[in-house]
Amino acid sequence: MTDSRQDRRVGFPSLYGYSSEYWDVFKNLGYDYGENLFKSSFSNYMFRNNNLSTFLVDYIQPIMVKYINTVKYIRIYFNYAVPKHYQKIN
Repeated sequence: MTDSRQDRRVGFPSLYGYSSEYWDVFKNLGYDYGENLFKSSFSNYMFRNNNLSTFLVDYIQPIMVKYINTVKYIRIYFNYAVPKHYQKIN
């Protein structure tokens, strides 16, 4: 007879991670690209048009921020000295 209950121990965060990162205080955690990636890199002329501004900020900017953050996590993935769920990256 198979047991239909789910194993509840799987998926909980590690207590070791909390204890080892408790005292970590980092000042420079990198630039937050989610706020104004396109505002600081594109010309203000492009943002005069409301339709183009809405399209760039609401649709394209989250995609580009996702790409930038994915590259950051790829650097962690290939670094064997860092835990795989490490979140404090530049």
